[in-house]
Amino acid sequence: MIRVFESSVVKKEEVSASTFLVEMKGNIDFEPGQFAMISLQDEISVIPKPFSIFYSKNGVFSVLFKVFGGWTARFSKVNIGEKVRVVAPCGTGFLTAMRRYEIPEPKNILFIAGGLGIASLYPVIDFFGKSKSSLIFGGRSSQDIILKDKISEKVKTLYITTQDGSEGKKGTVIDALFEISPYDFDVVLSCGPYGMLKALWEFWTKNKINTPLLFAMEERMGCGLGLCFSCAIKTKDGPKLCCTYGPVFSHSELIF
Repeated sequence: MIRVFESSVVKKEEVSASTFLVEMKGNIDFEPGQFAMISLQDEISVIPKPFSIFYSKNGVFSVLFKVFGGWTARFSKVNIGEKVRVVAPCGTGFLTAMRRYEIPEPKNILFIAGGLGIASLYPVIDFFGKSKSSLIFGGRSSQDIILKDKISEKVKTLYITTQDGSEGKKGTVIDALFEISPYDFDVVLSCGPYGMLKALWEFWTKNKINTPLLFAMEERMGCGLGLCFSCAIKTKDGPKLCCTYGPVFSHSELIF
């Protein structure tokens, strides 16, 4: 059930260059892949922003984000104790989406993360556990391979690619798929930049891969509740809202 509540910042950590993990008071009963709409208490006129819920435990929940513009720059400077407004949990998570697409309980899962896309995938990796989880983690440089040590403890296989070769193998997540076959997995779950998701969609389509591929999509949102219709995603069945039907979609229904 979606709740609207007031919270406050209890911890802030810069985990990589301009990338922050912020913990706030409160437990959120969420499904991996769902998100929270967050705004600052002293900025009433500002539209809340969507953040994947990274974890919720021991009376706190967290979000992981990178500074991309003015508001995230402001959020990165929050003080301990600063008040925030939260609407959560929003959207359709990975587990509900897998049931929607009639994907059986998986025994072997491949996760593909591009940079900050790990924020959406981390809770579902944690849910399924190390024995079922393998991860391709890609980025432009080593700075995009966020929380590597924490992530490596959660997966049985971690394959890193960077475009500049500063960490792992030089190349992209697509290059990794020539060494880690998607056919060896029951399902592939992915989140990352639009260009990466489009490249995966093209790779699956061109090679006629039948392993189910689900994307956690990103789109600009105004409410997170399906009221403003600002986050429509193009699908074969017409536009669908990223904040309610999504953010998890099957690649087979999307139009890029």
